Amino acid sequence: MNIGIVSSEAVPFSKTGGLADVAGALFKVLTNIGETVYLFTPYYKKTKEQFKQIEKRIPFKIRIDGIDVEGFANLVEFYKNGFAVLIEQDHFFDRDNLYGEKGIDYPDNAIRFGFFDKAVLEIIKVLELKIDVLHLNDWQTGLIPMFVKDKGLPYKTLYTIHNLAYQGNFDKEVLRSLEIDDKYFSIDGLEFYGKVSFMKAGIVFADKISTVSPTYAKEILTEEFGERMEGILRTRKNDLVGILNGIDYEIWNPQNDPLIYRNFDVENINNKKDNKKRFVEEFGLKNANAPLFGMVSRIASQKGLDILSESLKEILNEDLNVVILGTGEKPLEEKLKTLSDLYPEKFKLFLTFDEALAHKIYASSDFFLMPSKYEPCGLGQMIALRYGTLPLVHEVGGLKDTVDNYSEITQCGNGFSFEEYSSDELTLTIKRALLIFKNESLLLKLIRIGMSCNFSWEQSAKKYLEIYKELRNAN
Repeated sequence: MNIGIVSSEAVPFSKTGGLADVAGALFKVLTNIGETVYLFTPYYKKTKEQFKQIEKRIPFKIRIDGIDVEGFANLVEFYKNGFAVLIEQDHFFDRDNLYGEKGIDYPDNAIRFGFFDKAVLEIIKVLELKIDVLHLNDWQTGLIPMFVKDKGLPYKTLYTIHNLAYQGNFDKEVLRSLEIDDKYFSIDGLEFYGKVSFMKAGIVFADKISTVSPTYAKEILTEEFGERMEGILRTRKNDLVGILNGIDYEIWNPQNDPLIYRNFDVENINNKKDNKKRFVEEFGLKNANAPLFGMVSRIASQKGLDILSESLKEILNEDLNVVILGTGEKPLEEKLKTLSDLYPEKFKLFLTFDEALAHKIYASSDFFLMPSKYEPCGLGQMIALRYGTLPLVHEVGGLKDTVDNYSEITQCGNGFSFEEYSSDELTLTIKRALLIFKNESLLLKLIRIGMSCNFSWEQSAKKYLEIYKELRNAN
C-alpha cells in the first residue's frame, strides 16, 4: 500500500509539540512493517539547517492571489520505502518559527498552509506518485479532503484531529486568495460562525476521521469538549474512530537512554533510585528521601497549571519535592515563579525547553503530574510509565485510557487519577500518592505494573493500517 502522511511538523524535521512526534513515529513504524510511505511536510528554515542533503529538487507552481507562486519538492529517501517530501517555499516557510513569534500567529498562516495543502496534491501529480490513502493531521491540512473531492482525485482521505481547540479559523477573504469556490462557504462546507475553518473542512470532506484516543473521540461529541464543532462531528460519528497515540520505545528507553544519569529497566528498578539521588544533588533539592513530583509540560491552563498552582500552595508544606519544566502563559509562569522563590529547596522551576532535562525528570521522579483540563491523548504519562514514574492525572481523554487509578481494594493500578477538575481534588490525589510512597513494597508493585504497559507505536500503527486498507477497499 502507498500511504501519504501530511503534517505541518514531524520529527526529526521539525517540532513544536506532540503532533510532530506522532507524524514522525507513524512514518517510521509504517515503513518498518513494509508499507511505502511518503511524508509531506514544509521545508522550514530550521529543517534546512539540519537536512541539507536533497536527492531530488523538483519545481512546481501554485496559484495564490492570482499569481503563480513557485516552490520546490525536495525528495529524500529517509527509510527503506520511506520518502520525506520537504516542501520548499521561502516566503512562506523560511522563518524563525513554524506558526508565529512571541505567542502571536503569523498573520498569513491561512495562505501559508493553504499553499501547503495545494502543493501536496500538485507534487503528487508532478512526481506521478501512486497514493492510495492520504493521512492528514490537524487544521493545517484540513483543506486537502475538500480539494480531493472538488477535483475528483482518486485518493481516500483520513483526517486526524490531534486537538480540536486549534481549528484554523480565518476571514472569508482567504477563499479568494486560495481560489476556493464560494459554494464551499456554507453550513455544509467550511463556513464556521462566519469564518473559514480549515478544521471543519477536514471534518466535513474526509472519508474517515480519527482522533488520538478512544475517550477523546467520545468527548468531542459533547458540548463540554466539542469546541462548538460537536454538531458537525455528530453527523460524522459513524466515520469517527479514536486510536491511541504511542511513543517511540527506541527514543524513550531507560535501559539505554544516554541522557539520564544511570540506565535501568523493570528487572533493575533499584538503579532508578540513583537517578533521583543525582538529580536532587545536581539541582539543589534538600531532601533526597522525599518523594519527587515531576512535570514536563506547556505552562497553560489546558494542562492544569491553574489548579496545580493553587494546589502547590498547600502541598509544598508537605515533605516532598517538585520540579516543573516548560514554558507558556506568562501569568501562570509568574505564579509558579513566586512559589519556587518561596520554596527554593523543595520546588525547582525551569522555564525553558530542554530535551536532556526532560529525560532526567522522567527518569528521576517518583510521580508525574498531568492534571490537564482536557487531554486528547497525552504522551507524558506514557513516557513516565516507561521510566517507572507513576502518573497522576485528571480523568479525561487519553489520560483516562492509559492510567488505571490505584484501587485500595485490589491494590493494583499504574497511577492515580481524579474526576472533578479542581485544586482540592488534585491536592487529595497527591496526598493519596504520598501515602503509597511510604509503602515501599506496594510502590514497587505499582511501578512494575506501569513499566510493563505497552504503548509502543507498533500497536497504534496496526490500527491505522486497518483503516487505510478499509478506505482503499471501499467503493
